[in-house]
Amino acid sequence: MTMTSNRIMIALLAGCILSLTGCSKEDSDNKPKNEEADKILLTSTVSKTRSINQNIQASQLSNGNAVGVYVTDESDGVVCDDVKITADGDGGFTYDQDLYWPVEGKASIYAYAPYQEGWKGKFDTENTFTVDADQTTDAGYLASDLLRGIPVSGNPLEQTSNTVALAFHHMLSKVNITIINTSDTDMGGSTVSVQNVLTSASVDLQTGELSDIGSKGTVKAATFATDATSYRCSAVIMPQKLTTGTEYISITFAEGNTVAAKMRNDVELESGKTYNFTITVGVGGADMITATSLDDWDEDTSMLEGEIDLDDTQDADVERLYATFGTPGGNASYTAPTYSWTAGNSNLMTFFTFANGELKNYKKLTFTISNLTEGASVRLGYYVGKNFTEIGSGYYSNGTKEVDLTTLGVDLSTVTSIAFGGRNASGSVDIVATDVYLEGSTSGGENTLTATFGKPGGNATYEAPTYTWTASSNNLMTVFEFSNGELKNYTTLKFTISNLSEGASVRMGYYVGSAFTEFGKGYYSNGTKEVDLTALGVDLSTVTKISFGGRNASGSVDIKAADVYLEGKSGGSSSGGSSSGTSFTATFGTPGGNASYAAPTYTWTASSNNLMTVFEFANGELKNYTTLKFTISNLSEGASVRMGYYVGSAFTEFGKGYYSNGAKEVNLTELGIDLSTVTKISFGGRNASGSVDIKAADVILSK
Repeated sequence: MTMTSNRIMIALLAGCILSLTGCSKEDSDNKPKNEEADKILLTSTVSKTRSINQNIQASQLSNGNAVGVYVTDESDGVVCDDVKITADGDGGFTYDQDLYWPVEGKASIYAYAPYQEGWKGKFDTENTFTVDADQTTDAGYLASDLLRGIPVSGNPLEQTSNTVALAFHHMLSKVNITIINTSDTDMGGSTVSVQNVLTSASVDLQTGELSDIGSKGTVKAATFATDATSYRCSAVIMPQKLTTGTEYISITFAEGNTVAAKMRNDVELESGKTYNFTITVGVGGADMITATSLDDWDEDTSMLEGEIDLDDTQDADVERLYATFGTPGGNASYTAPTYSWTAGNSNLMTFFTFANGELKNYKKLTFTISNLTEGASVRLGYYVGKNFTEIGSGYYSNGTKEVDLTTLGVDLSTVTSIAFGGRNASGSVDIVATDVYLEGSTSGGENTLTATFGKPGGNATYEAPTYTWTASSNNLMTVFEFSNGELKNYTTLKFTISNLSEGASVRMGYYVGSAFTEFGKGYYSNGTKEVDLTALGVDLSTVTKISFGGRNASGSVDIKAADVYLEGKSGGSSSGGSSSGTSFTATFGTPGGNASYAAPTYTWTASSNNLMTVFEFANGELKNYTTLKFTISNLSEGASVRMGYYVGSAFTEFGKGYYSNGAKEVNLTELGIDLSTVTKISFGGRNASGSVDIKAADVILSK
């Protein structure tokens, strides 16, 4: 089994002094010509600590991790034999003796971690590696995470005074485990284990292959604190096939009883991949294991000390918005990472959707495609309303593409979506949402949001720039729409009208639910108008729309979307954006089933479909937040509530710790999911009928 390209970067710097065991000039016939100039220095940086952290050593070598290094010459003679170095947590290593380039010819460098006693003198043979049976601590986990490193440019290498980067690859498989407890059993103090899995294999460091994977055993992944309210952990095991119906995850409660979860479907664990498993513990025991995703272990890999890979480095003043893929049209399909289509014009798949002209805040679109079927091509473009326009013809081959949005010759505030699809012949291509993103500047000045006009009601029409109406109370045209209370981030509305029909007047106002309120009579004449939103006397987070229309007599007026905009202080957040230091207040949707909401009271009767949306995400915006806070009060005696998230149509509860009166806090980073895939956060009654007080202003996402 050959490892994948997941990697951790460290640098080797020639021409510096260090001391390493096992590579002394006195012990080798291959002595250096210049003892100082021929030495090699290794540097690195520090990874995160663990404490059931599912991201430990995801992109860097962890502090204290010991590494073994072999250096061979062109005849495959071992110049340095299993030299041991230890990451010091501050960008370097501690050493014992010197490490040198060969005297003549090229060198090959092989490294691995964690260091194994007994591998010295065995570079040309396969060595056995066994994961730790107890991975509940950082030490046990790191002792199990087998890494292999070779130069990025490949072996062999010419001796050089330049920095040489090593790419370290995770050789085993990682399982992230999320447990949702819907039973009355306290999970505090419980232990989670991965059982019936292969735990050892033979390792060939030269080829990076595993073989002779050994017998089955059990790996202890975590023991939760007695006061824990979130139950997530991870473990490293051998690449292997997990089969349907086999019990792989066991939970032993503090009082001693054990439940086990079976695999719902076959899963082939690959080298260098992470697998997210979700188990629900209910009254009847543990539900079957659901494998929710498959990702590269260290997707955000970048070079460490010594080199910076500019393609993977995001400027602090650059805002990124990552795509959320919609359902492909026509006969196309998407099963990550592969999009497949047959010849047709209706196969487009949405990348981004814009409700309020948000694209104007971005300057560049970047995306990567691979494994494009030979002879096939793809297309990329944007919608303004129902009209689709392709963006050039230079995006039809494999690789990373960049689109300069400022050169498209279109008013970006009018773009309603960006879409991707197959072009001409049938075919398939690999593309993932995390490789599709928009970038724009977030530095300085005021944060503005330009309008996107909706379809006028009644008998009114809009043909840019002219809005025309006849006397009617229902001729309003939406200029802004808010899904999650975004208006709270703005202080001022500005708009300009001209060529207003003589004797006619217009109105501008806002909706809270279905109730429309005019701003006032001072906005009905030609010219530029300014509305101080903070003086309206309304909770701006409850506003769902701002609309414009004719008032009294029939008439017409010129108004352009680019001349209608909201302004807020720097650091505010537009819909779909991701500015730093912002918070996001909920906008409640209509409860499902037989539930109802009359602020501040939510009431329900026993039902599984009584959920009420509190946040909705069109473009994966949740990835920009780390914490959800909410407060509930006056909960009916004996009743409980639930809060959770949707990925597509699948709802997952956050946990049992959020069902009583008081202020709650959810650490979103501990959910063990890709937050950019979450489409909604919802709230509802659980089990018995009841009621509870909850206000949108008290439900907040924050960074």
